[in-house]
Amino acid sequence: MNALHRLALALAPLALIAAAPAGPAPAQVDAVLLKAYGGYKSDADNGPADWQKPVYSAEVTTLIKTWDKHTGENLTALSDYSWFCDCQDWDAQKFRWTRLSLRSLGPNRAEVKVRVNAGWGSASLQRLILVRQGGRWLIDDLFSDSVPTGIKATLRQELKEKPGE
Repeated sequence: MNALHRLALALAPLALIAAAPAGPAPAQVDAVLLKAYGGYKSDADNGPADWQKPVYSAEVTTLIKTWDKHTGENLTALSDYSWFCDCQDWDAQKFRWTRLSLRSLGPNRAEVKVRVNAGWGSASLQRLILVRQGGRWLIDDLFSDSVPTGIKATLRQELKEKPGE
């Protein structure tokens, strides 16, 4: 093997890294997180429910619409708390969210971990899977203490149940 071949082999991994699609820029992720978590900085309870926020992928949006129609006015495990604070109540003056990590999961997919403090001195960790659709980064799944299997799996489970029981 000549020197040129050895050089080409040595540089091949760098070419693959350079060709790999970049994940979202932190500012793009923070914009989505602000839409998801920003409303908790206010005591006003007149904003949309977490499942009504325009932050979800097409698949999750469809699941939510089907779930909302299926459950109607009945309370379920998912409609009994706020998804992004993982709580039923929060202190708007002390509420904080912090992006802990961001990593690419491949083309147009990323994972972000967030620490959420509802203001009562304790924090919860959330893991969000993001997808790029229509030029925007959107939430494709959410994992927390309340939905350890993810919001998509929990929505699908509640769709199998009879509302009100």
